[in-house]
Amino acid sequence: MTIKIAIIGSGPSAFYSAQSILKLNQDCEIDIIDKLFSPFGLVRYGVAPDHQKTKNVIRVFERILALEQVEFFGDIEVGKNISIERLKLFYDAIIIATGMAIDRPLGIKGDNKQGCYGAAQFVGWYNGHPDYKDLNPILDSNTAVIIGNGNVAIDCARVLAKNKSEMASSDITEYSSNTIINSPIKKIYIIGRRGPLDAKFTTVEIREMGELQECESVLSEGTLSQIPQTQDLDNLGKQYKILTSFPESNSLNTSSRKAKTIEFKFYAKPLEVLGDDKVNGIRLEINRLNKKNNVIGTGETFELKAGLIITAIGYHGEKIDGIPFDEQSGKIINKENIVDNNLYTAGWIARGPTGVIGTNKHDGDRVAKGIAEKKFSENKKGRSNLKDFFSENKIKYINKLDWQNINEEEIKRANNGAPRKKFIDFDEIYKFINK
Repeated sequence: MTIKIAIIGSGPSAFYSAQSILKLNQDCEIDIIDKLFSPFGLVRYGVAPDHQKTKNVIRVFERILALEQVEFFGDIEVGKNISIERLKLFYDAIIIATGMAIDRPLGIKGDNKQGCYGAAQFVGWYNGHPDYKDLNPILDSNTAVIIGNGNVAIDCARVLAKNKSEMASSDITEYSSNTIINSPIKKIYIIGRRGPLDAKFTTVEIREMGELQECESVLSEGTLSQIPQTQDLDNLGKQYKILTSFPESNSLNTSSRKAKTIEFKFYAKPLEVLGDDKVNGIRLEINRLNKKNNVIGTGETFELKAGLIITAIGYHGEKIDGIPFDEQSGKIINKENIVDNNLYTAGWIARGPTGVIGTNKHDGDRVAKGIAEKKFSENKKGRSNLKDFFSENKIKYINKLDWQNINEEEIKRANNGAPRKKFIDFDEIYKFINK
């Protein structure tokens, strides 16, 4: 019996799940369903546009998608175009792999002002995500503040700091590239509540910060003296050695200083976003370490003038009707990737926003094993039922062949060394595939 499987979402966890299932059982049919017109999720819309080597994993996913057993249904939102209960009638097993794409709120006074954006919004804007193409972030001041000490925070800072030639081989959208290049931003702060040894930057990401053509990366004055003396800096990981090798801001030679500066400011807790309707700064509290190396507030505050604030402090999943969901963590409630009978989950929506792209392989393996150990008695119709449902209800969608044509066109219309020029609008997509 051919097992019929639906995967909701089309990012890394979706494709790694499909790959693992196919390794264990070739007699299966897998339909990947996504609310966007394009597959690959986080890799297409989350990975920084200048990190093309990281995006090369798409080649692995393309080989999976090209298999006869696999089909793609884009522009289909589960819970809106079709319910999870309906899908259960069509498929033997369903895997929820929708990721996390909602910014966790900063949760301080003024964080809803114009000019304050979540990283998912800002990254989606420069990566051509259809939901954020009209974000139009305000980049009209000389200072930006990025709150967070992970790779996403560094990505945002680096994209703001790079010049046109440095971004030429990326797939950044034209509208965002032009806006950033023409912005007056010269100073970018990266804010962390804790110290440099608690930062979550990877070695590759922090190394790039020291290689920018027109931007200096520095530490705030006094940063090195705040590192606990119990720490042996010589035995730290590479990322920390690189970070702590950056000069402090007060030691820079002004005569040789580059046009832009990224300053890592640690032990600072955001208290309030300042301004009327529009951001003009942020108030922060100075933190310090106590004897147990716990961070505590000092009550002493300072302000940074800025017209742009980006928060990169984590993500939250989106609830789907009919799926048990934990509002606090933003995750689907599951036990070792099992939600309930024949319903599974994988990736960030299952475990939270942790790990790198390859981490999702483990989820895919567990889900595949769970499905392989099941005995399915019903001979469900899967894809044929789904297509009939869409036809009967006049619901349009993007299929695998449509996507292949879209992909080829994006590559063909790229210029100036860019790998592709993305479609960003659903209307534009349907005009192209229906011409």
